[in-house]
Amino acid sequence: MATFLHTLLRLSLLGSLLTGLLLLARPLIKSRAAAYYLWLLVLVRLCLPVGVTIPLPALSEQPVQIQTQTAAPNEGVQTRPVQSQGETGTEAASTAPDAAAQPWQAADWKALLTAPELWLGLWAAGAGLCLGRYVWGYRRFAALVRASARPAGQGARDVLAALSPTRKVDLLESTYVHTPILLGAVHPAIVLPVGVENDRLADILAHELTHAKRHDLLYKWLTAAVTSLHWFNPLMAVVRREISRACELSCDEAVTRHMDGPARKHYGETLLALAARPPRGMGVLATTLCEEKTRLKERLVFVMKGKRQGPAALAATLVLAVALTGCAAVSGAAPSPSPAPAADQEGLLADPALYDLDYDLRLAIPKDLDDQLLVKLPEAGDDFLVSVWEKRSYEAAGGGDTDLGWLFSLARWDQATYEQYLISDGSGVKPFARGDGWYYVWLFASDVRFYSDAQDQAALEEQSKAWETLNSRLPKEVKVDFIARNGLEAYDNSMYFHDGYLWESDHRYVYFRTGDWSESITLILSQPAKQGEGGIWCVEGWMDNNYGTRYLVLPQDTGTTAADYYTALQQQADGGHETGLLDPLSAAREWLDERGYDLETGHVELSEEEPAIEAKRIPA
Repeated sequence: MATFLHTLLRLSLLGSLLTGLLLLARPLIKSRAAAYYLWLLVLVRLCLPVGVTIPLPALSEQPVQIQTQTAAPNEGVQTRPVQSQGETGTEAASTAPDAAAQPWQAADWKALLTAPELWLGLWAAGAGLCLGRYVWGYRRFAALVRASARPAGQGARDVLAALSPTRKVDLLESTYVHTPILLGAVHPAIVLPVGVENDRLADILAHELTHAKRHDLLYKWLTAAVTSLHWFNPLMAVVRREISRACELSCDEAVTRHMDGPARKHYGETLLALAARPPRGMGVLATTLCEEKTRLKERLVFVMKGKRQGPAALAATLVLAVALTGCAAVSGAAPSPSPAPAADQEGLLADPALYDLDYDLRLAIPKDLDDQLLVKLPEAGDDFLVSVWEKRSYEAAGGGDTDLGWLFSLARWDQATYEQYLISDGSGVKPFARGDGWYYVWLFASDVRFYSDAQDQAALEEQSKAWETLNSRLPKEVKVDFIARNGLEAYDNSMYFHDGYLWESDHRYVYFRTGDWSESITLILSQPAKQGEGGIWCVEGWMDNNYGTRYLVLPQDTGTTAADYYTALQQQADGGHETGLLDPLSAAREWLDERGYDLETGHVELSEEEPAIEAKRIPA
């Protein structure tokens, strides 16, 4: 549904651009027939969702960074209770706020107004009304004409037979019409007003027969249908007007092509004698000999000039037609596929053993170490890119599911998984690269996985030395090559700080100490979703005032990113719920209460000034 609306808007925009090009090129197109049929390109572009996509120059892709603060692994990142402002009275893992699960929540007007179903319904209603207006007007007018119509006189029928001996076109006259008109897209009929002068009949019938021969009424119905689909586009009125104008001018050109000067003059006098507006209600569907007087001057000037097109004019028209056809074939533009990232030659291993991983990644192992290693690729259900073992230890331990001999694994994490790492103890994990919003981590054992069944001390020492060599060389050489070979960015803790904070916003600080001074902490609050008035406040971290240790706070086990979690909380606050989060002191008190701090006997104080780095001391 949303795809259909997106396609409709894209076609409307492309059709509008082509309309502008055709209007600009119109003075250069000397053939009226070419100008008429070139408008078909606009109609086709408006309703045909296929075409050629223009490649744009590829832009260097910058990784999308979701703002997070990191603490260096193994440097103070510890397992701590985390913020769960969506719930109260529990320290259990929080879940992302689910507005739909709360029947009392205020209506989400933003979601309602952006719902594809609403806009599809509005579009369908508009298209139906617009096209229905044409159908109703045409059927009503045709019924009135046929009700009052009678066969034309013998003189008029003789002129028609002379002009078109084999074409079967009914010839009627009616008191309801005031200018000659053609009705019937499938079975055409020429309707004359009563009292047409006999010497005007040849001009009139030649004009209407040309319309019938070219099936102009079918063209007009196509115009009405296509522009009704794009009724919301104001340029559709221009398209209808220009097609109607080009239709009459090209018809005049066809009729007068072989006329001499006196005959052209007589044809122009016929236009003047019968000048009238198209029948009311017919609009774009009218094909008449004469239109309103504001357009009559243009037609008369063209008829009286009667210049033949030279080779240069024909060539120019052909070139413009080809160019406009090429423009009509364009269905959109898209960046060219980004070239494969150029590897940093300095970081690549020389003549390594290469392994193809998922996501078009490649792992390189120093060739002189490869025969000592067992490289395992993931199977169904595994969440790593590759695991590497020391072959000798693994085999000595019996192989199978043993962990002995394991050296490292590489994993690829999304933002949500990475954030959960930030609030863990960080043991056995080391992020080392980043690219396209993904984090690449080095997983290693926090204990020794070396194993040997050697009985000889010298052999044991040799095997131990080989193990140490692997653990020394592989992290250094493999990481650098992996980053360079796959066009990644080296991981750096500092890239996720914003002047030392997790979120770019104003900050507030809440000092809290227990009644017995056993604990003294400072909470750091920020506005992650909306800054300023109306934005919710969250605890992004806290500091132990006695020791100066700082801890990070993020929503835990929500299955989504912190940014999305807080956005959902902000929507609840905007709907009149979770309003305590709109005040930093209230949000801090809620966070403390959830973690079991006694607020009745403790002291809570709000400050807008960043606290001093020096630790507060406990009184003796």
